[in-house]
Amino acid sequence: MNAAADSKNKTAILASLPMRSGEDPFIVGIGGFYRRWFNLIDDMQLLIDTVANIKTTEDEDWVPVWSAVGAEYEKKGDALLSRKASQKSRTAARQAYVQAKSYYSLARFPSPYWSGSSICPPDMSPMKAQSYEDYLRCYRKSAALLPDQPQVITVTKNGMKATGYLRLPKGASKTSKVPAVLVMCGADMYKEDREKYAEGALAQGMAALVVDAPGTGETTFPHAPESIVAWQAALDKLQKHPAIDGKRLGAFGVSRGGLWVIRLAAHDARIKGVISCAPGGAGYWGEPEERTEWREAAMERARTNWFGPRGTRPPLKEITEDEQRKEFLRWSLKDQGLLDKLTMPMYLVNGKIDHLTPIGNLYMLLESGPADGRVARVYADDGHIAAKNERTWAPAAWAWLRDVLTKGMKPKVAAKKSAKKKAAVKKSAKKK
Repeated sequence: MNAAADSKNKTAILASLPMRSGEDPFIVGIGGFYRRWFNLIDDMQLLIDTVANIKTTEDEDWVPVWSAVGAEYEKKGDALLSRKASQKSRTAARQAYVQAKSYYSLARFPSPYWSGSSICPPDMSPMKAQSYEDYLRCYRKSAALLPDQPQVITVTKNGMKATGYLRLPKGASKTSKVPAVLVMCGADMYKEDREKYAEGALAQGMAALVVDAPGTGETTFPHAPESIVAWQAALDKLQKHPAIDGKRLGAFGVSRGGLWVIRLAAHDARIKGVISCAPGGAGYWGEPEERTEWREAAMERARTNWFGPRGTRPPLKEITEDEQRKEFLRWSLKDQGLLDKLTMPMYLVNGKIDHLTPIGNLYMLLESGPADGRVARVYADDGHIAAKNERTWAPAAWAWLRDVLTKGMKPKVAAKKSAKKKAAVKKSAKKK
């Protein structure tokens, strides 16, 4: 099957999937668990068929099933390169490695998750650690076949470090500087999973730096509000790069990355434009029914999904509303007096049926800030991160950010002042 047919088949399958907003790993549905991989997996039917073979999420059952699919794709990529490779076979090999990496991503999920959670331990089992190494290896194999080689960037601050990949668009140089976008990863999808987002920036002539989020992947920063310094250190790296225009920096984030992107923008005026998908942390506390529903959903995830060795699941512990409120206040921009600092242009997107991030956060962001510069798209037929509709919102968002960073988008009040100033200068010149 050729690429066009693959795309058509994938689109048809996505359109036929049921709405299953939630974290059930035994069902492939819109807004559900597998939304994370929709933009990575080519063969949706293979994904669906493999899910049917999953018995439990425990390492002993979970890792081998997904790793077996990854290994087949990796062998395919190796075979394509074993003979004298034409450009066509190199392209096919790269795509095979991307698929291998994506299935190994499922195998290693959600590790390494150093901050720990109710669904996984902070330390990986040997089996899960091997799947993570397989994942990294296949990413490196795929990246080696790119015409624009990613640069490995190490970000350090306060004795901690994070690793990222920087990609530059064709033609970027010291004499032809380009805008750059900091791509922020979420809770359980890492920089190797976010290559599609880097490609979105590159297609619009912008550089992209993708960095593992605090508490995950190849970073030692903890998942905590104060780890904003990791992102600011990443901005420092971008500003110092000879091929990047340090005055034209944007940021992109999905899910927990959507939370981080607005938090960074509220703290750092160097961010001139933001794309935030499924943003949390704005300060929407919600109705009592919504909060109860969120706590019940979190309890259900902990009860049904344990991504660790068999027999190591800790005792279940219900989250109280007081605990929920305490965690909410750690991140709430509104309660910390930071919401009004979001004055830069923002592109906000999400599915309406979001089981993880209350959609009220997106509306709160729309209700704040300057009179212009806010763009939003909410999909009524989609769930968390609007994954089903990404093929439409992502290109539009990247084109929007390019315009913001290259042409500028200033509030109308500032624009009027500027116009009056120009008129005054022109009048003065005529008098002379």
